[in-house]
Amino acid sequence: MRALGAPQAGVRHRAGHCHVKCTRDCRVRAATGLEASTSGTVAGVRVTKALKEWAPTIEAIGHGEQTVLFRKGGIKEPTFRPEASAFLFFPTSFHTDQQLLKPGVAERYPEAMRLEPKSESVLQLPYVAQVTGAWTTHDPRVLPLLDEFHVWTEQFIETRLKWRAKQPITVMELRCWRLRRGLQLPVAESLFGCFSWVDLSAHVGEDLLEGAEPVIDDAAFAVRQQRMRAALGGVEAEPLVLD
Repeated sequence: MRALGAPQAGVRHRAGHCHVKCTRDCRVRAATGLEASTSGTVAGVRVTKALKEWAPTIEAIGHGEQTVLFRKGGIKEPTFRPEASAFLFFPTSFHTDQQLLKPGVAERYPEAMRLEPKSESVLQLPYVAQVTGAWTTHDPRVLPLLDEFHVWTEQFIETRLKWRAKQPITVMELRCWRLRRGLQLPVAESLFGCFSWVDLSAHVGEDLLEGAEPVIDDAAFAVRQQRMRAALGGVEAEPLVLD
């Protein structure tokens, strides 16, 4: 995974609990525990997992509008933890209420708003995401602080995160690539249920990532990373170190 710039082992103490006096930049590094990754390549990576996500959100990520996800565990998952540092997206239907998205977003992705995955015979999976940073936090301030990095309204975030109040929020910073040839996934009942991750190893070929292009170029993504990590310096967050 390192060729994709996967997260590295980093600081495990909480932000603001350094053993030396920290500047704001120090607190940001403590909150992330990661080095910024802006390499525009996916060479040498084996992607076998897909993360379930609302279809309009996937399109927003795939068009460079969104670079963060907030998650908690599902009914069958006590907590949420990324199972891979690079993955496809499996589209889900959530709600057709446009008030769950910021103004103009639903109009940009009408097909995603209408998608009902169970009614399809084949699903198109055109994007791969890399986790360039991951953290857990109990601090609700993380939601407004990272507002510029997603397309959701407060109503959607509350719907997703209000349950299991004692469970931490997992924050994932993502960089997305558009596949030259998206994965064509036959729909099967086993793909649906109350779990976040789908194993697609039986469907993914070795050439999946050939010709993949980042949806945000290196320079623009580096700027966005800097802004996001500066915002994270304002909350208490624990870095997640991925395998």
